[in-house]
Amino acid sequence: MTSSPRRRVAAIAALAFLTAVPFTFAANRRMQPTPSPHLRPVVQKPATLAVPDVLGQPYVFAKGALEDAGLAWYVVNDKGFAANTVVSQTPAPGTRLVDTGAPLVKLEVERNRTYKQRGEPDNKSPYHGTSVRLAAS
Repeated sequence: MTSSPRRRVAAIAALAFLTAVPFTFAANRRMQPTPSPHLRPVVQKPATLAVPDVLGQPYVFAKGALEDAGLAWYVVNDKGFAANTVVSQTPAPGTRLVDTGAPLVKLEVERNRTYKQRGEPDNKSPYHGTSVRLAAS
């Protein structure tokens, strides 16, 4: 089965045409931009934290509760021994604060005379406290 040179040329031309036509239409086709919805800035409220009530608690439990709430703390009167009792805190319990990283809570503790104070007092949180900003109500 021999084919004539004309048939071969015609077959090659037909294949070239069938191959090139789809690419030509694809290249000439203009992409219509997708209409985008009107963009509005999203206003996010800053995250807030609630100050837990640690008044009357042993200091060791109070500092744990503050850390669990995402707050830093320090003892103003250098009596940060585990068994001592928290007698005041600033900000007050229940205060809502802007989460600035680790807002700083000030504690005042009183000595618990039932237990000896051994070792060095633990007067501040293990991480740096950040500014205290009241959350908008």
